[in-house]
Amino acid sequence: MIEVYVPATSANCCVGFDCLGMAVDWWAHFTFEESDTLEVDGCPDEFKGKDNLVVQAFYTACDYLKVEYPTFKLTIDTDIPFARGLGSSSTCVVAGIMACDAWFKKGLSKSELLKIATSMEGHPDNVAPAIFGQATACFMEAEDVRMSHVPCADYHCLVMVPHYEVKTQQARKVLPKTMDFKDCVSQVSHALVFLQALQQGDEALLAQSCKDLLHEPYRKQFIKEYDTIKKYCENEKIPMWISGSGSTMMVVSLEQIRLIALSKYVEENFKELDFRFLTIAKKGAFIRYE
Repeated sequence: MIEVYVPATSANCCVGFDCLGMAVDWWAHFTFEESDTLEVDGCPDEFKGKDNLVVQAFYTACDYLKVEYPTFKLTIDTDIPFARGLGSSSTCVVAGIMACDAWFKKGLSKSELLKIATSMEGHPDNVAPAIFGQATACFMEAEDVRMSHVPCADYHCLVMVPHYEVKTQQARKVLPKTMDFKDCVSQVSHALVFLQALQQGDEALLAQSCKDLLHEPYRKQFIKEYDTIKKYCENEKIPMWISGSGSTMMVVSLEQIRLIALSKYVEENFKELDFRFLTIAKKGAFIRYE
């Protein structure tokens, strides 16, 4: 039996649209066992077959390795919410690819895992931190992915998850087609400072660098709590961003007591928000054998 554990992720990290991502200690668990037929448990009935994303990722890796599709029993155990901007689909993609590699004992490198996963996801900002842990910065050149691993200071995290979804396709439709040159300069400069502050543990600077011009001003319309919580975080100088395309909002701080205070404010003022305290995942997806 092969067990795969994959962390949730927060993509974009405010100023790093489609290129920055961070893994958090909220884990999805996938079990693969030998079986005479394909079986899938732990998901809605409509995904209990070959169209399941984990199965599709397994098959994609089979194609890459040039091996035949085996039959197996897949059991999914996760409470990472779907379509909330926490990389639920990436956990499925990474799990399927890693399980296939383990099943056939091929020893794919993490760079190869990333390449296959990105080919399915379209961009690497979720799958890269899911594979490598901590934070990652990536860019694409043709079909190749270039990645830099970003060790993080000991930030605590608070995820605030609305009860409603924001579909990625919907969130992409509202993005601008062009940007002013000065806004491009602002975006790049804030992203560079964000990375340094994330590594060095400069929370005040990290909060100041959370000034996105590329996607958050357009996507916040889908998250009714965003403006109020953003104002609270700006007043308290706490780093905050929309996780992925939303609807989850991510907040980080070196002092957990500041996040506890925010959670109490959220609990008192927003009844349709769930929240969860997390840490940055120090390692990425891993496999256990039983």
